Amino acid sequence: MRLVAIVAAYVILMACPVSALTKQYRTYVAPGPTETMQGPCEYELTLRDASKPVTAVFIIVERGWQVGNLYFDPEVTAFAERHDVALVLARHCRSKTENDMDIIPEHGIGRALLAALNQFARQSQHPELAGSKLILFSFSGGGSFVARMLAYAPERIFAAIEYAPGHYEPIGINTVELPDKALSVPQFVIANGADDRCGTQRPYAYFEKYHNRAPLTFMVQNRMPHCCVMNVMPMVLLWLDDLFNERRPAADQPLAAIEKKHSWEGFIKTEDSGVKAWKEPVWSVSDAWIEPFGSAPPAGSQNAGWLPSKRFAQAWLAFEKAREHPITQLE
Repeated sequence: MRLVAIVAAYVILMACPVSALTKQYRTYVAPGPTETMQGPCEYELTLRDASKPVTAVFIIVERGWQVGNLYFDPEVTAFAERHDVALVLARHCRSKTENDMDIIPEHGIGRALLAALNQFARQSQHPELAGSKLILFSFSGGGSFVARMLAYAPERIFAAIEYAPGHYEPIGINTVELPDKALSVPQFVIANGADDRCGTQRPYAYFEKYHNRAPLTFMVQNRMPHCCVMNVMPMVLLWLDDLFNERRPAADQPLAAIEKKHSWEGFIKTEDSGVKAWKEPVWSVSDAWIEPFGSAPPAGSQNAGWLPSKRFAQAWLAFEKAREHPITQLE
C-alpha cells in the first residue's frame, strides 16, 4: 500500500503544471559509527524555480503516507513557489533497535538532516541551502523530533509545526527542553481531540511551558483520532504566509523579530472527549475566542497562544468552533 501511495503521489506531481525551471534531487546520508540509524537516510529536494535563490527550506519529516504526500500536495508546492522555498522530504529512517526512527537529534538523525542540506547545496549549485533557515513539519513521534531539533540547532529554524506530537516514554513532546536561543522561533502545536496515542494534555503541557516566552500557537482538531493531516494544512499554510510577511527570510539576512503587540491571541474552553491517552483524558474544544494580544482572557478559558494576524485569528476561530472534520485514517 505504501509503495502504491508513493507512486500515485509521483503521478500527481507530474500531472501538475511544472515550470521548466523546476529541478529535483535525491541524496543519502550514511550513519556514523556511533549513530543509531539502521542504514543511510534518504532525502528528496524540489526547487520550484531553480533560477531564484532559496529563501528557506520546508522540511517534511515522513510519518506515514499522508505526511509523505504533503511533499507532492499542490497547495504546499504553490506555497513553496510563492515564497521561493525549497521543499525537502526526509524519508522515514529506521533505527537499529526498532522499525521506528530514533527521534533524538544527537543520536545522528539531526546531523544527517543538516548534512543532506549541505549535499543538496553542492548538487543543486544553490550554496545558500547550506545555511538556509528551516521550516520543520512532522506528525506523532516526528512532531517530538521537530521540537527537539529546535534545541539541537535553534539558529537554523525559521518555524516549527508539531502535529499530533508525542512518542513513547520518556521522550514525549512534554519532555522537550528548549534553550533560550530557541524561544524566538514560532511554533504551531496541533493536537487531536480523540487521539488515543498522543492525546491533548502532553502537547498542551509543552505549549504551556513556553508560550509566555515564545511565539507559540496551539490548536485542537476536534474529535479527531491519530490521523488526518490534510484537514490542518490550510491553517498551517495561512500561518506560514503570515510568518513570511512578518519575518522576511532571505539568504544571508537576519530574520525580523516577531512583534506580538500587533497580533491576536486565542483562548479555548475544553470538554472531555471520552478518549484516554496515557491514562489521561483527551479533550476537544467546546468554545473558543479571539482577542487583540494582551487582552484579558474570557472567564473559564485556557490560553491558546499567539495568532499572528486578524485574518489568521478568524480562520483559527472558525476551525476551533467546527465540531468535526473529515477523517482519513493513516496506515
